[in-house]
Amino acid sequence: MENNLKIKGNIWIETDTGLEINAVKALLLEQIDALGSISEAAKVLNIPYRRAWGMIQEMNRNSSFEIVAKEAGGKAGGYSVLTEEGRDILQLFKDVNDSLKQYGKGENGCFTGWKEN
Repeated sequence: MENNLKIKGNIWIETDTGLEINAVKALLLEQIDALGSISEAAKVLNIPYRRAWGMIQEMNRNSSFEIVAKEAGGKAGGYSVLTEEGRDILQLFKDVNDSLKQYGKGENGCFTGWKEN
């Protein structure tokens, strides 16, 4: 087997209601959870606020539960938080993504020639 074998892939989670969580949305959710602000999360990720806001609206609209709860207030004190269900789906994404990485590294014995860069 080749010593430089690499397995790469992109995952996303989909529901029957149309909710899709991909790596970018997962990063956005992580930052919102850490910072309590969609605006600040967008700045950290270097994406326009409008795009971040659109992703949040899409996730909330296409889910049977609210992913991000928002309290209006802008600079005077608004905030955003992940709901319990939002944290659960983010954790599911992370778990699946980590499993894919572990599989790619051959920790299950499938890829004995694996070398990580």
